[in-house]
Amino acid sequence: MDNLRPLRLGKSEKDNPLKVRRVRQAIKKLLPVLIVVGILISLAIFLTTLSGTNSYVSSIISGTALKSTDGRVNILLLGIAGGTHEGPTLTDTIMVASYNLKTDQVYLFSIPRDLWLPSFKSKVNAVYEIGLSQNNGLGLSKTVMGNILGLPIHYSLRVDFRGFVQAIDTIDGIDVAVEKSFDDYLYPIQGKEDDLCGNSEKEMEFSEEEAKKLNIDPGKRKVLINPEGQIATDAAEEDKGIKYFSCRYEHISFSQGKMHMNGAVALAFVRSRHGTNGEASDFARSKRQQKVIEAVRSRLLSLETLSSPQKVSDLVKTLGKSIDTDISIKDALEFYKLSRKIGKIHSFILDASPKSGLSDNVTSLLINPPRDEYGGAYVLISQDDDFSIIQGYVKKILEGQITEYEATGAARTGN
Repeated sequence: MDNLRPLRLGKSEKDNPLKVRRVRQAIKKLLPVLIVVGILISLAIFLTTLSGTNSYVSSIISGTALKSTDGRVNILLLGIAGGTHEGPTLTDTIMVASYNLKTDQVYLFSIPRDLWLPSFKSKVNAVYEIGLSQNNGLGLSKTVMGNILGLPIHYSLRVDFRGFVQAIDTIDGIDVAVEKSFDDYLYPIQGKEDDLCGNSEKEMEFSEEEAKKLNIDPGKRKVLINPEGQIATDAAEEDKGIKYFSCRYEHISFSQGKMHMNGAVALAFVRSRHGTNGEASDFARSKRQQKVIEAVRSRLLSLETLSSPQKVSDLVKTLGKSIDTDISIKDALEFYKLSRKIGKIHSFILDASPKSGLSDNVTSLLINPPRDEYGGAYVLISQDDDFSIIQGYVKKILEGQITEYEATGAARTGN
């Protein structure tokens, strides 16, 4: 973005304290938010669209330094459904970006939302929600995710999907390379999460055998009955979701190849959980999320209209109410200073696939236990009790003992 010019004040403006104060206030308000947006959807260090304002901004706030450990700045990125979605504060997206201050390399770790936490007796996607009940959503999330990876988390950022959609629309969409064609016949329709779809509620008595089959507790229970008199529940068998609650879902489809996506389409691409052709796993979804992050990054870097005050203003208004972060103005400006140094992105997905570099005859980080051991829920559990295997794996990656090529099926490199 070499065509962007530095912000300068004319002589008369310099002599006018009110104008100087207004300009400074505007910069303090807009720049940090825009940088925070960059952290969220392009790893905090790609936002170079305001290069050229650095000299003036540095004269306002200088001498700050980012928190780091062993030369690394670690940032937690969370995505929630928000609004009227089912489980609005459950985190569908959990990533940790680790920036090496010496090499300017970024290591991105995706944590699956279905990872089971024994100490919480719940999946990891509920941590932010639990923290919110204690007025500590980001704080608890930083502690838990840091313990899983064996990393101190210095900063955190959470966005809801409404802001995600609007931000992509504000930058006129993104271009994404769809790796595999797939269909999803169970994509939830916003606002219809609780629609009964013509079913009616009825109280019934269930024996232990009947209850186990339906994945409910025995005894008297209220259940939904469809017009044919059958019990309508999607708790026991996945295909009953579309059979009994078809009005809650729509069919979405993606074809292999490069595709221009608006915000709504990009959201469906990253949220889809029931895709065909191997795209139903949490790991496939993590890969799609990383593709969208890269596409947004590329779009921001090439979008000259971001130098327009109107475009900047639109982004600020769009995301101002959709984010929760502990990044201060001073720290946001420090992230800005890193924006022109970024090297490569190395992305890793913590999953149940075979991995190299593990010890003690362990071949994968996570395993998928039988559902009946966890109340019928799909979960992933660590191979040990304290996540030390994951921590050791992450440490080897950051120390260069495991590269993206050695991490079988789990990584890619981007520029």
